[in-house]
Amino acid sequence: MKGMNKWFIALLLVASGLLAEQKVVLITGTSSGIGSDAVKSFQEKGWKVWAAYRKSIPEDLKKLAQVEFTQFDVTNDQQVNNAVDLILKKDGRIDALVNSAGYGLIGSEESITLDEAKQVFDVNFFGPLRLIQAVLPAMRKQQSGHIINISSGVGVHALPGMGVYSASKFAIEGLSESLAATVSPWNIKVSIVEPGYVKNNWGKHCVKGTRATNEAFYQKLTQGICDMISTTEGQSCKEVADLLVEIAENPGPDLRYQTSSGTTEWIAEKLVDPSGMKTYKKNLQFIKRKIEKR
Repeated sequence: MKGMNKWFIALLLVASGLLAEQKVVLITGTSSGIGSDAVKSFQEKGWKVWAAYRKSIPEDLKKLAQVEFTQFDVTNDQQVNNAVDLILKKDGRIDALVNSAGYGLIGSEESITLDEAKQVFDVNFFGPLRLIQAVLPAMRKQQSGHIINISSGVGVHALPGMGVYSASKFAIEGLSESLAATVSPWNIKVSIVEPGYVKNNWGKHCVKGTRATNEAFYQKLTQGICDMISTTEGQSCKEVADLLVEIAENPGPDLRYQTSSGTTEWIAEKLVDPSGMKTYKKNLQFIKRKIEKR
């Protein structure tokens, strides 16, 4: 009888809308690394997770409750839109988008073909933009949402030999700074996450530029970068993933987050506002001035 009473009370709470609605997150790049661990971290915190992948999904993720999978290429408009439509049809909302899909391109600017540069931008910049454009109508309608874009420490402070990759992350930084203020009228938050060294397979998936130059200096630089990113040192993916959940659940998040003190120091050498909030507030003032003039 007591058990029945508990079920009855629970049903009444649901009917009256007193129980908090389960939040829904869409995470890209969940085949490995930060994206894979983010699925676990959000799931552990009670979120309904949609794990997006391009080729394969880890077996351990398939065993998790409240996790569904959607396969698409972030460079394909139709596939992205179809996936978002499916999520909205099933769950009716998207509370957070984590743009984690991406890859590295290593080589001097002279050693990279234009096609290679275009491809890394298509994945690292236009991919997140496609996802953002796909989820924003629903977020505006529900008057809430949080877009979290994974950038990099070198997305603010570029390194030689990673210029084109850094440029793709610089682009995400610029987009996010503008977007955060632009979507604020609908209570939509935007955050940039900047990892440094992370223990993952990112280095194994990096692409080396193939434009021949026969320049020994470039070859040595590329090899030096590859050796650097193959190190086993760095943060665990779990630590970064837990931070993503913390950011998503923060009602007043910062614009910019570094995932380690070392990365904060690295970026602070270039930025005097590591949290990004001064930039955010200035952009809000800019919008206000422009709107008031209309």
